[in-house]
Amino acid sequence: GPRAGAPRQILWRVYTQRAILCSGATERSIAFADNDRPGILHAGALRAYMNRWAAAPSATIAVFTNNDDGHRTARDALTHGLNVAAVIDTRAEVPESADFRVIAGAEVCGSWGRRGLKGITYRKGRGTALRLECGALGVSGGWNPNVHLTCHHRGRPVWQEDIAAFVPAESGVPGLSVAGAAAGLFSTQAALRSGARAAAEALNDIGRPCQPA
Repeated sequence: GPRAGAPRQILWRVYTQRAILCSGATERSIAFADNDRPGILHAGALRAYMNRWAAAPSATIAVFTNNDDGHRTARDALTHGLNVAAVIDTRAEVPESADFRVIAGAEVCGSWGRRGLKGITYRKGRGTALRLECGALGVSGGWNPNVHLTCHHRGRPVWQEDIAAFVPAESGVPGLSVAGAAAGLFSTQAALRSGARAAAEALNDIGRPCQPA
């Protein structure tokens, strides 16, 4: 128990020789009119509901994306027996799919539904807005590595063009390594490999010889 008159809480400051930051990444949305209607959510969240909890907001979904991750959500939806109305991709040069409809070079410009999503409107360029019925829309605008903790330690992030996001600089914070999605490595294989490498380097630095598996 605490001493008489002393606080019950204790603030501990733990100092380490090496640390590894695995703070992940945050999915970006894409702005359009009425994008806050119930049934519109991040594509990654939609994928998590399906894969982790076998739940879906609707039997018919659509995906609005500007990167390959949105197509991954559509493929997972088919695996779980859902109907994919379409994948609307802002990129003009995107391959078609044999499993679901891909509308390339288009963007979602609105949604409708009184108590929840009933459908969306989309258009190509300056063309006429078209309607597409769906009960849920997964939106994927890419991912932003969570670099905040490195910035708090005066690390200056650097721009990485291929993912259109900032990542921590390799020589940012002394004694701190960044692995996985926080370093801009979004695949499971790349995240595991970078984590094992960072752990081995940290152990070697503090005198505990280790080779990554």
